[in-house]
Amino acid sequence: MGTLTSAPRTLRGAIVAVDPVSPISRTVIFQYNPDEFSRTLEPAGRESASEGSGRTWGAPKESLSLTVELDATDQLEAAGPGSVAIGIAPQLATLEMLLHPSSARVITNSALLLAGTIELLPIELPLTVLAWGPGRVLPVKITTLAVTEQAFTPGLSPIRASVEISADVLTYDDVSPTHVAFGLSLAHLVAKEVMASAAAVAGAGRTAAEMVGG
Repeated sequence: MGTLTSAPRTLRGAIVAVDPVSPISRTVIFQYNPDEFSRTLEPAGRESASEGSGRTWGAPKESLSLTVELDATDQLEAAGPGSVAIGIAPQLATLEMLLHPSSARVITNSALLLAGTIELLPIELPLTVLAWGPGRVLPVKITTLAVTEQAFTPGLSPIRASVEISADVLTYDDVSPTHVAFGLSLAHLVAKEVMASAAAVAGAGRTAAEMVGG
């Protein structure tokens, strides 16, 4: 008779590029969840001595970093010749496209610029969203992608790589109230408030129990 395990299934983190004009969202589901997830928070703005210590200019600036490991070794053993030839190049391309405007948009804007229809303007990239469990779905702006390719097919396509990702978390202060990132940012803030409130209640309960017991 087989035994049943009660171990919960581990969720996988993912990065999604949300483009309102494209029906297909580019998604990279982490093959292996990173072992570390580093975050740094800084208060918003700078306060003068006269303003006191209890004021803020808005949401704190939060930056994060993590390393994603990609490895096609297992898949290559059961894959066809086409998959062997390209290795993990599609996954790397998907991550790199988080920083690239689409070729169609570049061509269109270049044609309009040559025709004198528009002036040279920056091209808006799709919104990047980091999903790290149901309680942490963050709109982010990628600041750095550092790719280290470690093994290759005979045709020099990468089959193993690590990608160091650095990003700034977008907040309600960074976008308009109609932007999808505004709602994601507020939802994340509410989730933090709920967890902080639960911790405060639990801490008060423990303190009361210790006082009674003491």
